[in-house]
Amino acid sequence: MKHPVTMIAHSDKLEILSTNYYNDAFCRGVVSNRGNKVAYDVLEGGNDQQGGYLVPDSMEKQIVEALSEENIIRKLARVIHTDSRERLVPIAESMSEAQWIPEGGQMPMADKTFSQAKLKVHKLGIMLRITNELLSDAGVGMSTYIAESFARRIASAEESAFLNGDGVTMPQGLLTEGGAEIGLTSQSANAVTADEVISLYYSLRAPYRKHAVFLMHDDTAKVLRQMKDGNNNYLWHDALGFDQPNTILGCPVYTSEYMPQMQAGAKTILFGDLSFYWIADRGNRSLCRYNELYASQGQTGFRVIERVDGRLLVPEAVKVIQMAA
Repeated sequence: MKHPVTMIAHSDKLEILSTNYYNDAFCRGVVSNRGNKVAYDVLEGGNDQQGGYLVPDSMEKQIVEALSEENIIRKLARVIHTDSRERLVPIAESMSEAQWIPEGGQMPMADKTFSQAKLKVHKLGIMLRITNELLSDAGVGMSTYIAESFARRIASAEESAFLNGDGVTMPQGLLTEGGAEIGLTSQSANAVTADEVISLYYSLRAPYRKHAVFLMHDDTAKVLRQMKDGNNNYLWHDALGFDQPNTILGCPVYTSEYMPQMQAGAKTILFGDLSFYWIADRGNRSLCRYNELYASQGQTGFRVIERVDGRLLVPEAVKVIQMAA
């Protein structure tokens, strides 16, 4: 038996309608399930023939902002939007150097080589159940609550994939094959030294160091906080302001629970310019409401789906320390 599903949309078909009018219909008809005939007529006008329906721009903005706040990679990477299933990105791999020209000599032609990176579409989804009592509470901003609840869960799955994804069923991770290059291998299988951190810094070419950041697990950060250089100065410097990151060697430091801890063979400290990691969002996220699937439990189901990909376009822009085997 198919369970009744109420869905919402925002597509080109709704251009003639005001954004506020559609948003209001969305909140009343889908989230609160208190829509009238006019509201449902508006939602019906947004029927997407590709299957599924897209959330209004106002709720999409809430989700995206929450994702950026929760997901450290999305905050540091370059995010683009695409309407196609695949996006080819041209990459300039090399260019010949300028040459000195003798008087009357011929001007040399620059030799530049290009390659292409393909950003595809991977589907990520989650179901959320909410009690009917909470949904019927007019004092609760359900659109914001649902957007933030989904955002936290999606952000965790995204961040894990952006670091460790296989590139087949999910985005290609920074730490997997084809991702960041190995800057150096540590001498120990479960510890790093201050000299190795400094060597990681200089393993990255100077142009990339201008906007480079360190990324590591919290447990690794705890170790690095205690490190000193040859002059007995701490490598780690606490942030000057509440909203500023801590720094190592003048570069911001961020942590992620999805970075490996210090163990044999792990890529435990990442350093580089993460703007060369591209995240491609395809369209808006879609949300469906299931009225009867969990009715016996006094709950209503909501499902959100997004289509996204991620890939490091220039591997030399990010380096890692790999622990000894």
